[in-house]
Amino acid sequence: MAKAKGENNRHLKYRNRGLILKLICTEKNISRIDLSRMTGLTKMTVTNITGELIQQGYIVEGSQGQNSNVGRNPIILDLSPNAPKVLGIHMGRDHCSAVLVDLRMRTLQQKTIPLGSEETGETIIEKVFQLTDEMTNWENNILGCGISAVGPLDVENKMILNPPNYFGIQNLPIGDILSERYCMDVFIDNDTNGSALAEKLYGSGKGYSNFLYVGIDNGIGSGIITDDVLYQDNSGMVGEFGHVIINYDGELCSCGNRGCLEAYASIPIIEKRLQKVTGKNLGFAAFCQLHEDPLVHEILCDMADKIACALTGVVNMLNPSAIFIGHCGALLNDIYIQRIEDRVNAMKLSGNYQTVRVQKSFFGEDAPLFGSACIVLNRLFDGKILAHLDA
Repeated sequence: MAKAKGENNRHLKYRNRGLILKLICTEKNISRIDLSRMTGLTKMTVTNITGELIQQGYIVEGSQGQNSNVGRNPIILDLSPNAPKVLGIHMGRDHCSAVLVDLRMRTLQQKTIPLGSEETGETIIEKVFQLTDEMTNWENNILGCGISAVGPLDVENKMILNPPNYFGIQNLPIGDILSERYCMDVFIDNDTNGSALAEKLYGSGKGYSNFLYVGIDNGIGSGIITDDVLYQDNSGMVGEFGHVIINYDGELCSCGNRGCLEAYASIPIIEKRLQKVTGKNLGFAAFCQLHEDPLVHEILCDMADKIACALTGVVNMLNPSAIFIGHCGALLNDIYIQRIEDRVNAMKLSGNYQTVRVQKSFFGEDAPLFGSACIVLNRLFDGKILAHLDA
């Protein structure tokens, strides 16, 4: 894991508190001595911060750890069972899901409601209300709600703008709607940004400072972690990996351009190709189980090659250490994930000097759902929510 950095400076009080809480919630068997060593904060500063977090009900002192040196065994710090919980909502194109988690990302409640072809903005809001009602009835000590949604978004104003093929929704202020109804802080971000945060905080990305999360679904998007931080702006439109052009005069994409990766490798496109060559009316998940069929294998290889082609350009620009494939892309057999890794490393500019690892997301298909909760948790661990609560 990359070494976390703290700063002994009064005006960074909340950032340091968030950092300490983050390490306690994302690492195991951690003591005050460990926290001082990992952050560079003085022992006195760590003691003061942990004392505040204990008083506020976030953490508790647990069992004694083992000390190989002479002296008392260190006290292990853990999440308090009374600590606030976090609500996450994923608004996808074919379903809405909600999850209630604690600060260690342990699932307390989870539910999904499918979306039909006749949905409107009003019916989708009602389904989000239904999910939120169930979660808040089960637990009322909720720190905040995160929403991961298909873009484009206005992140600052917590609004879903005009996503293509999303029931005609335009300028939906979903954040304000939920905040007003449930009297809680609500934050919104692109579903792949949320997924990247989940991978960084709790998944396989914990050991990387720079990586790319790629979500393959009805569309194809990406979340970028650079120097341990999510790269984004307020538009929610950063990381539109599906609109990397791999053939300038190729297939027409829904965005109006030609040759975008999404026009070749999105899940609906691949499903149609597989259904045509096999004559079977199956979904992508079922076809992935039939990868030994030569007809299926050929198309999935072509999908992997086109993804690798687009990724190579991104790797040459950003130089990530790893790439995590999630959303429905996590259904791909390991042979295709390995094929993507092999192709990217063979084509990238740096050649054999550095190997870029490609693997499935730790959270698999559920990455955008758990990512919705991480939109809140990331703000907590940055100290922003702690500062707001003390204001």
